[in-house]
Amino acid sequence: MMQSDKSLKHAVSSSASIRAHAFCCLLSLSVVVSASTAKAEEFVEWVGANSGVNWSAAQIEAEGAGIAPENAPPSTGRMMACRAAIVDAQRNLLESIEGVRVEGTTVVANMMVESDVIKTSVSGVLRGARVVNREPQPDGSCIVSMTAPLEGQFAQKIYSEVLVPEQLAGNNGASILPNGLTITLANVFSTSLELLIPSAIAAETMPAPAWQGALDRLSARLTSLEALISSHPTVVAAKDTGPTGLVIDARGSNFIPSMSPKVRQLRAGILYPNATHQDERKERGQLVSLFTRDLDTAKRHPIVGERPIVLKALRTFGSTRTQIVLGNQSSTRLKGLIDKGFLKDSGVIIVL
Repeated sequence: MMQSDKSLKHAVSSSASIRAHAFCCLLSLSVVVSASTAKAEEFVEWVGANSGVNWSAAQIEAEGAGIAPENAPPSTGRMMACRAAIVDAQRNLLESIEGVRVEGTTVVANMMVESDVIKTSVSGVLRGARVVNREPQPDGSCIVSMTAPLEGQFAQKIYSEVLVPEQLAGNNGASILPNGLTITLANVFSTSLELLIPSAIAAETMPAPAWQGALDRLSARLTSLEALISSHPTVVAAKDTGPTGLVIDARGSNFIPSMSPKVRQLRAGILYPNATHQDERKERGQLVSLFTRDLDTAKRHPIVGERPIVLKALRTFGSTRTQIVLGNQSSTRLKGLIDKGFLKDSGVIIVL
């Protein structure tokens, strides 16, 4: 009887051990699958055989391989092989960053020819690159993976060269001038009146209309209400339910990523980025947009917040394929939101 009990306990213990081992294997497999899925959703544009631009993570990535010299002692051979792999990875990173598409057909390599500032920025990116994986091989060689960010100082330098406020019609008929001044039809009309009718003459010859007194009283009441609201902010505080970011579904539009994509109205001007967006992105060193392959991943991305607005791209504009055109309804909606300050601090993701 005791032998039977011992056998039963051993069987139960073995069964529990098998279940625990199976659970660990299943957990490990799910982690690997999740990591692979997340990687598959990222948009990586391969520039070389072992290097590319990860437009989802705003970074360049490269691998390098190295072997130790034939006469290297075994104690230092592996270390020397990994050092050689780092040098090879840095060379591949340079290949990647030179092929980064900036605007249209312009790439970083073209800009380096004309600008010493961009050359210095590229050198800074390479110096700031970090090793994310190092794998010594059984044969004595070594494989190294490295990444370097596109955002930060590098983006600031690039944007200082390409993000120049354009002379486009604004949302209320305003024109943006190179010096930042804005001229509207109302400005022109009021200025013309002042030239035609001096203010002193106007005050003497034009009596106040009958409705002026009522308007003054209404203005005084509004001033009182504003004072009351400002002193009791909790009474009127409302929960913000507006959109927190922008996701553009550009699948099927033949669009390709770049550091300075543009969103246009149908048969009209550029909606995003406007001059304000450009200044803010340049100051923060933040990319104008990130890119991904999966719509659900884009909607869950922290950069677009909890309530992103999703708009469908109609087609691309021009031959560069880096400008997106929205339909009339989407354009009107986005234009209205931008007028209210949308995208001032929120991010943009384009799904490819």
